[in-house]
Parts: sequence; structure tokens; C-alpha cells
Amino acid sequence: MSPGTPQNILGNAISISGAKTFPVNGKLSVTSVMVTNPDSYITGFDILYGWIIADQAVLPRVEIYPENETAEQSTQQGAADMQESQANATSAALSLLGYKGDTKLIVNSVNEKSFAFKALLTGDQIIGIDGIVLTSATQITDYLDSLSPGKVVKVKILRGAAVTNNAADNSIEVPIKLSARDDGSAFIGVNIETKHNYPITVKIKLDETGGPSGGLIFALGIIEKLQSEDLIRGRNIAGTGTITDTGKVGPIGGITEKIIGAKKAGVSIFLAPQDNCSDITHPELLQGIKVVPVATLSQALDVLRAPDSANLASCNIG
Repeated sequence: MSPGTPQNILGNAISISGAKTFPVNGKLSVTSVMVTNPDSYITGFDILYGWIIADQAVLPRVEIYPENETAEQSTQQGAADMQESQANATSAALSLLGYKGDTKLIVNSVNEKSFAFKALLTGDQIIGIDGIVLTSATQITDYLDSLSPGKVVKVKILRGAAVTNNAADNSIEVPIKLSARDDGSAFIGVNIETKHNYPITVKIKLDETGGPSGGLIFALGIIEKLQSEDLIRGRNIAGTGTITDTGKVGPIGGITEKIIGAKKAGVSIFLAPQDNCSDITHPELLQGIKVVPVATLSQALDVLRAPDSANLASCNIG
């Protein structure tokens, strides 16, 4: 794993229609890492070189990719994660700005090895679980965290024409036995695509980038374009972090390498997930860049609005 090159999203990466946009001043970049694909053969020399070079990391393959995952599967998963990240970023940004929209949780795929296989179908809309009315995928994750594999949950769905017509009266309740992940946690066995219907349309396009870690920066970029306030103020800012559709920022992998890549690109302020601070290493390579921890989209906005970055809290890098 090695540092990637930050990509400024305030150029043509974000396009917005249906609302007035404003000029931008400065750079706001997503960061990335370069990794070998699951099918790559790593030699002893490669491992030794990675250990010697401080800005690179050598990790067991299973820490990056699920067991037996192919390069094609990895690319597909990365694209799906990126799509979900962009949808969450759009929802978080527009909600914070006061826009109202409808949200649909649509089954994108079903794990053939889970108990949900054939019980839930691609295209089903999940509207509830065990009596909980769902408005975000985060609610499902939070609820399942409190349950154990083997428990049966009642999933309320819309199917077929009922999805198109928003016919909640035609809902179906499907009992699903929870499956177990390798770490012992419970899961239903579906990938969910969150579809948001807002009065404006946001499209995000980045070449050769996958995964969920750009969510925070995407959300900030949308906000920067949709309001007259100049958040960036001519600065070179970058960051990373997943985001939920409610604006919660989550940890990512490769945090040190991403900061190193940002420093090489002249970034002055780096927004990092609060939960990643303890993962940052090699302080000797990070002199001159301020790494500011954030846990929510609102906190990130407060950082950008601060008149003097010298007074901002920073990760204790050791």
C-alpha cells in the first residue's frame, strides 16, 4: 500500500442541476491509496522494499480483501461502495442545507449463502424491520449490531409495482434468519442501495477511484457549491472518511498513506475521521500538515469556517 494522488473535486467532478451554484475558490480533494489487486503475486523483494520505504505499508492480503475475492469482484465492490458513498454524501449535504427528499432502501443483491437468499429479491424496497420504520440504511446496521446470528427478524418490504407506486398498503412481511460473518456479527445478507429523491440532482464523477472513503469530502464539496459562503477561502484542503446519510463520519483504511499523499500535494489542512487518529504513524513524514479529527459533517464545516487553523484541535500523532 502506498500514497495516491489527491483529486480536487471542486473542478468538474461534481455537477448540480435544479439549483443555483456558486463559484469556488481553492482546492478540496479526496485522497486515495494505491494497492495491489487480489490476484497479484507479491515477491519477497516487494515485501522487503515495502518495509524499508517509510511511506509504504505491507499488509496481509486478508486485511484488504475478503478471502477468495478476485480482482473483478474487488472492482465491482469498490464501484458499489463508491455509489453508496456518493448517495450518502448527497443526502447528508442536502439535508444539512434544509432540502427535503424521499429515501428508498432498495435491495441491490442478495448473498446466496445467507438465509435471505430467495426470500428477498433484487429490487425489493425495505421499509421496516421488527416494527422499526426505516428511513436510512444506518438504522438497519445499528439494529443488527444489537442482535446475534440465528435470530429471526421480520423484514417489511415492498415488491414489484408496490415499489414504483409507493404502495405501503401492499407491504409484505418476510421472516429472515440472521446469518453470521466471520467475526461473529449478524447480518441479513443483502446489499442495499439508498436512493434519494430530492428536488435537485447531484452527480459525482471520479476516474479510477472506488470505495466508500470519499464520502465526507463529497458532502463538503456539494455544500461548497450550493451556498454563497466561501468555505475553502483559497486554501488547499483534503481529507477522507466514510459518511452516513445522516452525516456521521466513519474510519477508513490507509490513513497514514493518504495524509502523506496529501502533504506531497501541498495540502495544508487534512480532515480525518476521529476514529482514525490512533492509526496514524510516521509523524516524521507529516510535518507541515495539520490533521484535524472530525466525527460529523457539521464538525467538518466548523473546521472549514474557523478563522485561524492554528487554533484547531489536531490528531495526536505518535
